[in-house]
Amino acid sequence: MISVSLIIDNPDLLVIAIASLAADPGCRLLARAGSLPELTERQGDRADVIVVDAALAGPPDGAETLRLLRAAGHRAFALGEDATLVEAPAQSALAPGRLAPAIRALLGVGPQLSGQERAVLLGYASGLTLETAARRAGIQPSTAKKYLERIKRKYADCGRSAYTKVDLARCAREDGLLG
Repeated sequence: MISVSLIIDNPDLLVIAIASLAADPGCRLLARAGSLPELTERQGDRADVIVVDAALAGPPDGAETLRLLRAAGHRAFALGEDATLVEAPAQSALAPGRLAPAIRALLGVGPQLSGQERAVLLGYASGLTLETAARRAGIQPSTAKKYLERIKRKYADCGRSAYTKVDLARCAREDGLLG
């Protein structure tokens, strides 16, 4: 579970960010504030990640808030005016359900998959049958089935359900494994 605090003074952007985080069971909103001093007063526990509105009016402004947070050892990321994480790839546009995957991608958080597990996941999640994905990975379908069960369990351990082929494809896309 990734805990996230938000420093956003734009009400529209704040609503979008909160909705996006709420759509992902692997993230929880720890605190929200309109400025760094306000967050410091509100936040009891230390968040895993702090997302800062790059256009934050301040004081301190967005750039200075990021600098101060990072200097204090926080993992902090800027949220641009176009509602994307500045450090994230372009496909991480903030929309309902997209902020948490973008954060995970930046943190490198996801299940640790073996090379064979990754090969089976990529083949299967891209639309191949389990048998074809197994053949491409050079393994038996029964072994591929065991790998898929292990992959699903690993995603569940990360707080992300992946019970169906569609779920696995979504998780693989969120983790940057599929385009």
